Amino acid sequence: MSWWETLPTLGIAVLVFFVPGTALLWTAGVRGPSLAVLAVPVTTTVVASAGIVFGFARIPFNPLSVAALTLVLVGVVAALRFTLRRKGIPSRLQAKDPDHGLYPRTVANKVVLCLAVLLPAVIIGARYMAGFGTPESFSETFDNVYHLNAVRYIADTQSANTLTLGNLTETSKGLYPAGMHALLALVLMSGGQAITVAVNWGSILYAALVWPMASLFLVSRIVGSRPLTLLGAGALSAGFSSFPYLMVAFGILYPNHAALTMLPVALALMIDATGIRSGKLRLDGNAIILLVATVPGLALTHPSALVALLMFASPAVLGVYVRAVLRRRRGELERRPFVLWSAGAFAYFAGTLGIWIIARPPQSAANWAPFQTNAQALGEILGSAPMGTTVAWIIFLLTVTGLYVIARRMKTYWWSLSMFGIAAVLYLVVSAWPLGTFRYFMTGVWYSDSNRLAAMLPLVTLPVAALGVDWLIARLGPILARWADRTDDSVAAPRPLEPLRGLVARLQSPTAATAAAAVVLLCAGVATQGGTLAMVQERLATTFETRSDSRLVTTDELELMKQLTDIVPAGDMIVGNPRTGASMAYAFSGRNVVAPHILGARSESERLLMDHWAEAAYNPTVCPVISEKRAYWALDFADEEASPRGEPLEGTRDLADDSAPGVELVKAVGKARLFRVTACD
Repeated sequence: MSWWETLPTLGIAVLVFFVPGTALLWTAGVRGPSLAVLAVPVTTTVVASAGIVFGFARIPFNPLSVAALTLVLVGVVAALRFTLRRKGIPSRLQAKDPDHGLYPRTVANKVVLCLAVLLPAVIIGARYMAGFGTPESFSETFDNVYHLNAVRYIADTQSANTLTLGNLTETSKGLYPAGMHALLALVLMSGGQAITVAVNWGSILYAALVWPMASLFLVSRIVGSRPLTLLGAGALSAGFSSFPYLMVAFGILYPNHAALTMLPVALALMIDATGIRSGKLRLDGNAIILLVATVPGLALTHPSALVALLMFASPAVLGVYVRAVLRRRRGELERRPFVLWSAGAFAYFAGTLGIWIIARPPQSAANWAPFQTNAQALGEILGSAPMGTTVAWIIFLLTVTGLYVIARRMKTYWWSLSMFGIAAVLYLVVSAWPLGTFRYFMTGVWYSDSNRLAAMLPLVTLPVAALGVDWLIARLGPILARWADRTDDSVAAPRPLEPLRGLVARLQSPTAATAAAAVVLLCAGVATQGGTLAMVQERLATTFETRSDSRLVTTDELELMKQLTDIVPAGDMIVGNPRTGASMAYAFSGRNVVAPHILGARSESERLLMDHWAEAAYNPTVCPVISEKRAYWALDFADEEASPRGEPLEGTRDLADDSAPGVELVKAVGKARLFRVTACD
């Protein structure tokens, strides 16, 4: 299929991602750009929470039940607003930035703001599509065995309970964040053309649309809402190699990818809620309500994003508490409110520390090694070139300019610098410090994986670079205006530059100046698409290319798995070594497999099948289990493993040399073969 042929799936994905959240927010009174920005995080909260509630209530999770829940919630919100209005209480939710009303909503400014989203959407979308190659391509990586099977599992079982999703079997059920998988399963159940098409379009939506809007939402809370500044920030949001591209070129880390695209929204709401930028000692009730509507979705997409939110927001919380302490000392704050502020700050930091300690894997699983020196790590942080990529020079220069602005206005922006510093320290520790208890304490939430922490750097670097953009716009405008004024003899222009001076003079009207500046910023944004992004896109293309010698799934193996629907009866189960990619038969055919994930606990019967299936003709314990599980089929994908470690899994080993008695070869595509047991007939 071509990308054009899969546009119906894109349309379905847009509806699934945006409609529930938009309906709720519109009913609550949210309007303007915030409606689009907040829609996907709120949708995720609704869908992921529905998965848990429906699981306990034994209600099937499907598009109809989610739509019904959305209508119920819309009714509740409408009734609540009606009740509040009758009592004369303001009932409309708003998400206004501190600069609201400062910049007029002229046609030019509206066009600039649209371009701020459209430019990165086109750039990122085009890079993803080029990297994926085709809409049916998939990541040939370890984690994708689970992610594709999880989407299929939710669609088949109509169960999306985060508390039980686990590793997709009854034995291995347990907590696993289902937010992203549930959304993609809804796309598939609503008419998506194929599981890979649904996943790929979903990934593009997260990266090309959710991420630019969310990052601009955050920039508006830190830097302000000057339209040209937001245009520059939007252009820069597509220029970081470590996000969003890295999360789909490595891993593959779909849940992290989805959660990090929404994280700037929650962080911006935290800034609004604390009032750190306004200078007031007052919480914003609107922002708190919106946080309640967005944070659950963030956490249920990936808990590490919640930890990151609490961590990045801590300077703002600390700043507000220090403000309360100073006002108390000056006698401007009564004792009782000060006690409440103190209790709130203590609860926040104690809770953050508790989650920081609890929400992490065991140290044995957080064993990614450092790979560079401290000096290299610092250079990568400043150059927006983590994981050994090429320096992004334009972003680097703007970041340095932004740091200069912060240094000049430290009292205003110290908390923004602190957020940048937190991300920088974490990346420095994980990439350059030796393995040990301290490194695990600092970075264990992210498996002590440099890739995951590198992906968070753009989130806090972009506002700093946007400060640089804003400073340059504020300084260059008056300078150019003065230079273009031919009546000002103090500013002479060399003869070769007279034509340029005349051009600048003709661009002094507000509309013309805005258009010219927009063109310059767009060109700068395109200029960020240099060598470092070309390298990442090449890595992405390699990851999503299925070849005859691919380690996870070869072209022959993929072709055989696509034919299983016509060969294996529904309800039957397939045995195969998950490390060879055989478990992806479930994602591609819908036929059950014994081990839908490479990892996870196995029951005694599952382990017996994985270790002894081919012994059915002479091992009396095998056939009863085969009959019970209907595990009459086995895939032989040779011995090339994507992750050559762990349990032996020798149940299909004898199939390779045709030495197993009591089995028959049913289908072969190249070296990929499907067997059926006859010894248990």
